Amino acid sequence: MEKNSQISAQQLKDLAASPEGQRLIAMMQKDGGETARRAAEAYQSGDVAAAQALLQSVMQSREADDLRKAFGKR
Repeated sequence: MEKNSQISAQQLKDLAASPEGQRLIAMMQKDGGETARRAAEAYQSGDVAAAQALLQSVMQSREADDLRKAFGKR
């Protein structure tokens, strides 16, 4: 991920409900959701660095970058 910035629970909910967020979720589930599940477990246990590392390859893709930019323009 580009930055270690924190996002609020509301921002995360807004992103997840958006078309861009739905596409990001689909991208993270290409392996049957295993990586997303492991990242969620790591995050819930307080290991944010592990969660970020697990999602890094998806989140650094050009498509994810374009989706983040589109969401940021809202």
